[in-house]
Amino acid sequence: MSPRRRAGGRRPARARYRTGPVGRQTVVVNVRARRGPGRPAGGRLPVDREALLDAAERVIARDGPGASIESIAAEAGVTKPIVYARVGARADLCDALAARFADRLVSSARHRVVDLEPSRGALVGIVRATLETIGEHRSLFVFVSGGGDDLAERTLHLAGRSAPRLAALYATWRSSLGLPTTSAEPWAYATIGMLHLVAMWWLESGDESAEQLAQRLADLLWPGLSSNTYHE
Repeated sequence: MSPRRRAGGRRPARARYRTGPVGRQTVVVNVRARRGPGRPAGGRLPVDREALLDAAERVIARDGPGASIESIAAEAGVTKPIVYARVGARADLCDALAARFADRLVSSARHRVVDLEPSRGALVGIVRATLETIGEHRSLFVFVSGGGDDLAERTLHLAGRSAPRLAALYATWRSSLGLPTTSAEPWAYATIGMLHLVAMWWLESGDESAEQLAQRLADLLWPGLSSNTYHE
């Protein structure tokens, strides 16, 4: 006779039998319900994508840019298949974390330009904020800068998240100075590309503070931003 169904429609695990000196005896076996590949025990729903990315950031901060998918899965309390299903392979993880980091850089710079008139000092503040954020998340920056096979495509995509806002700021500054704004967009992309590469150099070999480096970069950027040497 078939065992009764439990609530929810599942059948209990079949009992196993063994033969002993007192005849046939039933041995109750506590068998957990079967679960799909990668699904955590206990019937809990897998963590969401943002929670996995939070776990990835913690592991990268702890283990460095060489952090493995296995370590990230363990930190999140899930299995590797869940990481792959929710985020993707390592290159996809780099893309997702890079997008997050780009937004973080924009946010840190925005705090430096609130109610600031166009000036070299304001530019120094933006560059310093960017460098300080990169320095605070060094391993994450290196991870997203070097992971995957499509680095050039990812770099351009990430620049596209930041460049429009920086271009708008440059255009506002130039307009308030009575200067043409047509160069604002290419200058924004050029600034972001420069900051990306100089930050890589700074993390590896630079021994100066973010403030000192920001001052030096402003020496290069501000004369162009505040002048009208190009005529169409």
